[in-house]
Formats: sequence, C-alpha cells, structure tokens
Amino acid sequence: MLFDIAVAMLLGWVVGYERYFAGRVTGAQVYCIVCATSSAVTAAAGAQPLFWPGFTATTNADPTRVVGSVITGIGFLGAGILIHSGTSVRGLTTAASIWGCSVIGILVGMGELPAAIALAALFVMCMSILPSLERRLPARAVFAASIKYQRDYHPETRDMVEFLRSRRLSMVEDSISVTYEDGSYRMEFIIMANAGASLSAMDFVAEELPNLPHVLNFTLEHSSRG
Repeated sequence: MLFDIAVAMLLGWVVGYERYFAGRVTGAQVYCIVCATSSAVTAAAGAQPLFWPGFTATTNADPTRVVGSVITGIGFLGAGILIHSGTSVRGLTTAASIWGCSVIGILVGMGELPAAIALAALFVMCMSILPSLERRLPARAVFAASIKYQRDYHPETRDMVEFLRSRRLSMVEDSISVTYEDGSYRMEFIIMANAGASLSAMDFVAEELPNLPHVLNFTLEHSSRG
C-alpha cells in the first residue's frame, strides 16, 4: 500500500506540475494530496480481509461505494476553484484535472498501475498539447462588451446590431442586458467574430466604438460561453 501511495503521489505531481508550469492558481501539492489520498482510501477499502481476518464476503462492505464517495467529494473541491468573472468562467480545466486526478489515485489503489500511468499521461497531453493544437484550428472568437452612454440618451439595440453587422460581427441576442443608473444607460452583450480574428476584431471594435454617438465609455474583454 505504501508503494502504491508513493506512486500515486508521483503521478499526481506530474499532472499538477503542468498546472504549476502554466501559472495556474493550484499548485502541484493539491494534486499530490488528492491522488495519494484517493489511492490510500481505495486500497484500504479493497484490503479489508488483510486488516480483519474475520472479514467475509457476507458483510455489507462494498469498496465501490468508497470509490463513488471519493469522486463525489473531490467534485466539491474542484467547484471551489471555479472563478466567475463577468461573462467568463475560469478554472474549469484545473477543476476537471483535480477531479480526474482522484481517478488516477483510485486506479493505483486498485492495482491498475499501467492504466493510472496512461491516464496521467493523457491528462498532461490534454492540458499542454491540445490548447496549442486548438489555436491552429478554426474557431469563432468571443468577447464581451459593456458600453455606457451619455445621460438622458436611450440606446437602441437594433442600432448596435446594425453597427456590428456592417463590420461582419454579430451580437449574441440572449446575452443582451440593459441597466439604468444615475441618468445613464449601460448596455452589455457578447460579440462573436470570425475564426482566428479575436485580437484584430477586438482592436477594430475598440477603434470604431468611440465614433458612435452618445458613447461615454466602454469595456471590451475576452469571454467564454458555457
């Protein structure tokens, strides 16, 4: 069991180091603890006859319940890492990797060392190689806009839709929100650009928005839609 726990901790560190190298908030220590603890709990649940010689299969002990409890419990840890900022949700990859790291520990605790090593390698590949590959593939850039208008001016949504359409951009209609405070309106929405045009599209919109009438100030930021 001690050997399995040590191997699980090493595999957890391999996965966690990728997150550390990428500058994410969660360090490798969390992955080591999650993976090693999952391995220890699973191994202990499956080795009950060694601990209690009188243990027989007629009892209600079920190691699979321990596995389900570990996966569920780690899910709450991952949820605490999620960060919601404006229209973007960050930390999903880290949260998913922590949840998956518990499965690596479970596999080690079950004695399935080759499968655990293969899963750890797949995790590292998914988090380090796939993002660079995705950047080479076609995709639609998405960024959020927040525009504040001058006092006593009521903005029309259709005017903004036409403004974007004439520049080969589109507004996500179910993302529009309009607020009114201190005599000024603020419109917030998500803009979708063509594939591979995220930076150029944002720069273009940033140059064009000041030319719209009654625009007081605005904010543009990269976004992600769930």
